Amino acid sequence: LNHARRLLDEGMPLLEASLELGLSGPGRLHDLFVTHEALSPGEYKLRGAGLTFRYGYHLSPFGVALLMITDRGLAGVAFADAGEEQQAFEDMRSRWPNATYVEDPQATAPYAERIFNPSRWRDAEPLRIVMIGTDFQVKVWRALLRIPMGRARTYSDIAAEIGSPRASRAVGAAIGANPISFVVPCHRAIGKSGALTGYHWGLTRKRAMLGWEAAQLRRALAG
Repeated sequence: LNHARRLLDEGMPLLEASLELGLSGPGRLHDLFVTHEALSPGEYKLRGAGLTFRYGYHLSPFGVALLMITDRGLAGVAFADAGEEQQAFEDMRSRWPNATYVEDPQATAPYAERIFNPSRWRDAEPLRIVMIGTDFQVKVWRALLRIPMGRARTYSDIAAEIGSPRASRAVGAAIGANPISFVVPCHRAIGKSGALTGYHWGLTRKRAMLGWEAAQLRRALAG
């Protein structure tokens, strides 16, 4: 990560910096600038008690995006079609029922800009995220972050990577419970046959995300 920052500070174009680092392309360089931490098991068991989530709804390439942040960083990204915003909020709130929620779109707007505007991916300032889940879920979500943009991994691939090769079903459940959609790229997980399987926010949206990412890579390579 430090080497990537030095190259960019020296003026190296984004694609050249990606190749210099041995990465697959600009999307992978963006992934490096997502820095994460996880709540401790004790904090997770409190089901959000003591946490304040600020949230807001924002337009995105994939419909209305609901973003939730804490003082420690981005904690939730959900999606909704027009008119279904409240359902998305209730889905997210059910994960941390003991937390306090404050609607504050001004606080979440900079995160939306950072996530959905590819030109902002060039910034050296990392996007801070905080993972709130069980130890196993966090392990799976970290594995998702290692999937390069424009690539996909099967559930069994991910299970093997985290050292639990027989836990494909549990891996699938953890991926389905990922609270930071798109940023933690659960849409890059596919079935063993290569088919696009279930996605919490709908298969149409999953296809759109994969197509959008492919377009960003093509644009970067062409530029």
